[in-house]
Amino acid sequence: MAKKEIITEVEGRRLKLSNLQKVLYPEVGVMKAEIINYYISAAPYILKYISGRPLTLIRFPDGILANRFYSKNKPNWTPQWVASVKVDKEDDITYIMANETATLAWTANLATLELHPMQIRSNHLQFADHFIFDLDPPETADFDVVKKLALNLKPFLEGYGYHPFIKTSGSKGLHIYVPIVPQYDNDALLVTVKALAKAYIKQDPSVTLKMSKEKRKGKVLLDIYRNHKSQTCVAPYSTRGKTGAPVSTPINWEELPDLNSSKAFNIHTVLERLKTVGDPWESFYEHAVQLHDQSAKAAESLTKYAQKRDFSRTSEPDTSPSLKTPNNRYVIQLHDASNLHYDLRIEDEGVLRSWAIPKGLPTKSGIKRLAIETEPHPIKYLTFEGIIPKNEYGGGQMWVFDTGEYEYIKKEKKKIKIKLSKGKIKGTFNLINIKESQWLVDTDIEESKIKSLKTTSPMLASMGDKIPNNPSYFHEIKWDGIRVLLQKKGKYVKITSRNGNDLTEKFPLIAESFSTQEPQEIIADGEIVALNPNGSPNFSKVVGRMHLTGKEAIAKAAKRTQTVFYGFDCIYLDGLSIMHLPVEKRREWLRVNIKVEEYIRFSQAFDDGKQLFDAVKEQGMEGIMCKLKGSKYDAGNRSKSWIKIKVRETDEALIIGYTKGKGDRSSLFGSLHLAKMEDDKLVYYGKVGTGFDQAKIKRLLKLLIEVPITKKPIPDTIEDEKNSIWIAPQYSCELKYASMTNNNTYREPVFLKMKEAAK
Repeated sequence: MAKKEIITEVEGRRLKLSNLQKVLYPEVGVMKAEIINYYISAAPYILKYISGRPLTLIRFPDGILANRFYSKNKPNWTPQWVASVKVDKEDDITYIMANETATLAWTANLATLELHPMQIRSNHLQFADHFIFDLDPPETADFDVVKKLALNLKPFLEGYGYHPFIKTSGSKGLHIYVPIVPQYDNDALLVTVKALAKAYIKQDPSVTLKMSKEKRKGKVLLDIYRNHKSQTCVAPYSTRGKTGAPVSTPINWEELPDLNSSKAFNIHTVLERLKTVGDPWESFYEHAVQLHDQSAKAAESLTKYAQKRDFSRTSEPDTSPSLKTPNNRYVIQLHDASNLHYDLRIEDEGVLRSWAIPKGLPTKSGIKRLAIETEPHPIKYLTFEGIIPKNEYGGGQMWVFDTGEYEYIKKEKKKIKIKLSKGKIKGTFNLINIKESQWLVDTDIEESKIKSLKTTSPMLASMGDKIPNNPSYFHEIKWDGIRVLLQKKGKYVKITSRNGNDLTEKFPLIAESFSTQEPQEIIADGEIVALNPNGSPNFSKVVGRMHLTGKEAIAKAAKRTQTVFYGFDCIYLDGLSIMHLPVEKRREWLRVNIKVEEYIRFSQAFDDGKQLFDAVKEQGMEGIMCKLKGSKYDAGNRSKSWIKIKVRETDEALIIGYTKGKGDRSSLFGSLHLAKMEDDKLVYYGKVGTGFDQAKIKRLLKLLIEVPITKKPIPDTIEDEKNSIWIAPQYSCELKYASMTNNNTYREPVFLKMKEAAK
């Protein structure tokens, strides 16, 4: 006769097992020994979902055809190593917890055929970490009814930001589990789950929440009541006390359409399935999210927003509910619609209350701006950037200008006071309703930030001799002009040179034109260029304009020589320093904020640097700028993010003299005088003082002092004449230069090498 009891060990725990041959599932002949073996084998999967959770055991001591009973309280003969917990200090019930394989084997030995854990764990007993929808078909319906409901609920829940998982119940229906962050008490959870269920039933009348079979009237039960405190649901991979020894089995959503029964998997098939398919719920806890904001008022207030938009065309956020949010964030967006403007949006009762502010928020006290309240926007609009298609409502590009947190200091129907913080724009702003949707906004900020930027110096470029063969760069024309910063504050305009000199009076037409531009406050970076009749820049003319004095002389020169400002960067805009932003965004904001006029232009960018360089060279222009995408504005510094590539011509000229050296060149020479022989006489071409180091200049001087000294061989009056030594033209030099000046001298010459002059 077989022993009724055996002593065994499971993972170091000593267990006494009894009645192993007792048949618990008569129809299929499954004995208790098989149940124990199943739970030990499936333990790695089961424990993942029940470890640390208070358990209710449903026991069938004489098999599924006899009586069953619920076991909640821990028996006094429970082994000491079995974990337990009290859910409520005022309750006498002490629940066991299956935290290890041995506990599963022990419960199976008690003929426990169903494990029902709670939705809480011992480390967060007040907060559930998932909610459950139990789909139960009516008596007269088949399994296809609950399959259809489940497949409809999946996208419905996903629309609220949830990640639903599904399993067979092992009985008649299906269970949908949704992982959430454990931070909501049971009341908050029930409110949300009930609201979700009611929202779904509005669109699917074949579903009901009524538990009574008489009141269901053939409808599918969407059972949400398992989410009540202390309620339970059968665990993933738990057996069920039903015919066939079925197992409540997690499945992939893709498997559901081909599933024929909730009892499709049993203790004979699940283990093999786990080996081949794996656990479809493996990432369950990684998808925990916050409960969505299910405020009915929020949903209703977004109706107008949805009516104005075709979400099949626009990339703007739809009105599907967002996850719960802090409700104290703001965003300011720059919106290049039919009219460029700013949008202020603040979180308020589950939506973003919104105002369009044509000229942006005021940057100091004493300024009032018009703000038009628009329809509320969904919370997801806080981070929206993109292009709204043409002909759609609000068509145009939108950028996030600033974002942070705010607090209400006053909130009345017609008076609002908010304090902005944790963004780039900080301060207190007042909104006063004057008529219907029209508001006035002012601020308590005493002075705008532009005051602290007055001494900003331009970012400088590094020299380069090769165009980067890299898509991370874009390219611009290097305008042969005067580098300036144009600052506008209201109607006030100041033009500042690279060295900080005030050039405003030198270029009155540019200053006047810039004063009418849209931005209330802006600092634009660029060059003032004098244009030849063919549109090419003329450096000499613009330098001449810079040195003029007297209003009359400046006015005459302005008529005679047109100068324009070519803007290529922006470092400050309407209350916000934007030097930290990528160069592409700064340029885009400059482009949409300045209106191209006779004296104000925008410097275009090109992807193909070589093609641009060739075109610039053909036009006789100075060169190109290569700029690294994503780079910040490094004010006052020479950066490798900007590289200037100059067009250089080469030439050969006679050396007819040299200047005496100064400073560290006092014992050598300063520069070489150059000329060319034209019509049997020497014509002066200027001088070159760069391109040689100390060693090279010493070698050259040794040769030059051997050449006979002569009288000045040219009639021109030149700079440094008294400090010059003239010699016979026995040597020539090869050089490169940028262009020729109006006086027919080399501009920016660089010495390359010296050789004997041709006889």
